[in-house]
Amino acid sequence: MESPVLKLSPKTVTMKFYISLLLVLFFNQTPFAQLQKGFNAQEAKEMIMVCNSFTYLDLYRDDEEIIPIGYSKIYTSKKTGMDNVFQVYTHGKVGVINFRGSTANKFSWLANMYSELLPAEGEIKVKDISFKYKMGKDTASSIHSGYTLALAFLHQDILDQIKKLNDRGIYDILITGHSQGGALAVLTRAYLKYVSAEELNPKNNFKVYAFAMPMVGNKAFIREYNRNFSTPEMSFGLINPEDLVPSMPLSYNDSTFIRKNVAALMSDKVDIDKSVFVKEGMILLFQSQFKDLVTKFSSSIKNQLTAEYGDIKTPTAKDGINFAQIGNIIKLPEPEYPLELKDSTILDDKEFLKQHPRDKNGVFEDKSVYKKTSMNLQHKPYNYYTAILRTYFPKEYDRIDPKSFGL
Repeated sequence: MESPVLKLSPKTVTMKFYISLLLVLFFNQTPFAQLQKGFNAQEAKEMIMVCNSFTYLDLYRDDEEIIPIGYSKIYTSKKTGMDNVFQVYTHGKVGVINFRGSTANKFSWLANMYSELLPAEGEIKVKDISFKYKMGKDTASSIHSGYTLALAFLHQDILDQIKKLNDRGIYDILITGHSQGGALAVLTRAYLKYVSAEELNPKNNFKVYAFAMPMVGNKAFIREYNRNFSTPEMSFGLINPEDLVPSMPLSYNDSTFIRKNVAALMSDKVDIDKSVFVKEGMILLFQSQFKDLVTKFSSSIKNQLTAEYGDIKTPTAKDGINFAQIGNIIKLPEPEYPLELKDSTILDDKEFLKQHPRDKNGVFEDKSVYKKTSMNLQHKPYNYYTAILRTYFPKEYDRIDPKSFGL
């Protein structure tokens, strides 16, 4: 007896085809594939949303509104060291490590200002912590002392959390952070490259999105970092050029700006930022004094840290203050909002209002009536979020209530 043959109607066949197609499209869009090299605007948007978790928690004690759909927060570290905290998220088969930026805590700011350059390989001892680190092979490479010290307090917890992600079958991990958090994201990536296979599974695949990050190392370190992570396009820095923080700490950048642009300064045909030229020139002229100042300042900060945490032993600091920024820098527009009128009395001037139209949100088309956005707002993580929407997701940007900008 022949087996019965199931006969499907053309309508059923068509329905099955579309269901299969939808399933294929769905699984191709979910985060189960390995992290790919190259800038991904969707990843960047989701990472700056995650970075805003700390802002929302501070303001509202709830970050549910800003966390991207599909992301689950599975861990928040204790405040440790210089008031540092990091979070761990999962999104399908992708993990996220998110570092908090600077806080109002005194020691958080001392971490920023403790800017001696340490060798890229060495050991830091503080309390019962021994942090043997390697972030580069070049003996000329050096790194920011304050952020390296912050990482000393965090490193074992970070390794433990990566192992826990691995236990879940997660080996693709995004590392992110805003401001000081972005600096820690960059240094953490450099550190993880040289961690032994006994401590870190070689299957792990990392990608960095650092926002508004200050500089973390000298030019030799940055060359290595770029070769290892930026050239393979697995690390990106996103900055607002009007934000001062990414140009910090104070650095004379080996005076390359002066050498490259002295001819341009003499020509009216080439447009250069003369304010940068003056700044670089002053630092070059007084570089020995600046070096002495940084050394004395860092020594004073280290004494304060020692008083708080006990004896701190670090490698001997390198000479110089030639910090440089990582590669793959993506420049974002400065925020449009919040807007503050130069003169609020114009709102009562009927004649002025007739001559100066406003859009549906009540915003004057003539932007000259508004004050320049403050430096503080240029740096805010929420304004980095809206800048990414404005650049890559304009429809989403248009749907945001302008009154919520500038958190």
